[in-house]
Amino acid sequence: MTTQAQILDIVRDLQKRLGMSILLITHDLGVVADLADRVVVMYAGAKVEDAEVHRLYAAPRHPYTAGLLRALPHGGRRTGGGAERLAEIPGLVPVLRAPLDACAFAPRCPRSLEQCHKAAPVLEEMGPDHRVACFNPEPLPGTSS
Repeated sequence: MTTQAQILDIVRDLQKRLGMSILLITHDLGVVADLADRVVVMYAGAKVEDAEVHRLYAAPRHPYTAGLLRALPHGGRRTGGGAERLAEIPGLVPVLRAPLDACAFAPRCPRSLEQCHKAAPVLEEMGPDHRVACFNPEPLPGTSS
């Protein structure tokens, strides 16, 4: 963790000094929250959500993004044995030998509909500067769906 923090400090310093953009590819959503202004979530090689980082973390709309954020460790959450138990996304990732003609996340998705298994959704605007590829996106906080 110390080495990671040092590297991220160097990246931030270079970004400021040189006025450059950075493309960061990672599975570490903690680093994304700390370093990024904008995030694109991908699943099976396709964009499923694209938003400003604070907007995405506050209100993820794609079920995969919501699952990833639920899987982040949170201080104080413990199981009976004292070890922290992280949430997981059930199921298996798809085998990508051939192009998919449906939503790649549908077999693992708690919100999947019949059409999810028949067609691939495209990125659509779901709010200001927030695009999602999903036929049945997560509801906004404070609403039900």
